[in-house]
Amino acid sequence: MKRLLLAALIGTAALVSFSSCKKEYITNSLPGVTYKFAVPGANYQWKTEGDPRTFVISVPFNEIDSKYFDYGQVAVAISFNDSPDFYINLGANNVPTKNGLYNFRTEYTFFDGKVDGNLNIYADYLGTGTATPPPPFQAKVTLTDGENGGQ
Repeated sequence: MKRLLLAALIGTAALVSFSSCKKEYITNSLPGVTYKFAVPGANYQWKTEGDPRTFVISVPFNEIDSKYFDYGQVAVAISFNDSPDFYINLGANNVPTKNGLYNFRTEYTFFDGKVDGNLNIYADYLGTGTATPPPPFQAKVTLTDGENGGQ
C-alpha cells in the first residue's frame, strides 16, 4: 500500500511540475537582413562628384523602402580585399571614417512614390597630387527594421 501511495504521490508531483512549466519564446518579428557586394562592381563604377577629389558609387537599392527610410536603420561596413577579415563601419555624412588616404561616408535616399531607394558610398581623397579611386573592397549593407515608436 505504501508503494502504491508513493507511486501516486510521485506521479502527481510529476504532473504538477510538467503542467506548471510553460516555455515562452520571444521571436523577433522584424529580423535584419544583410547584403554584400563588390565595389566597384559590374553595374557601377567610381565617379567624381563636384570636387574631383571626391569619388562616389551610387548603388540602386530596392530594399530601402519607405519603412526602412522612416523607421529602420541602414548600416554600411567595408572590407578591403587585402584584409578580408576586417570590416570598417562607415558613418554618415557628418562622421567620416579615416582610412589611409580616404575618408569614407555613406548616404541613402528614398523618394516617396518610387519603388527603389539609393545608397551612395563616398570616398574623399586626402592625399596630395592627382586623386585616385580607393582600392577595391567588399561592402556589407545591413538593414534593420524598426517599429514606429509614436509621435
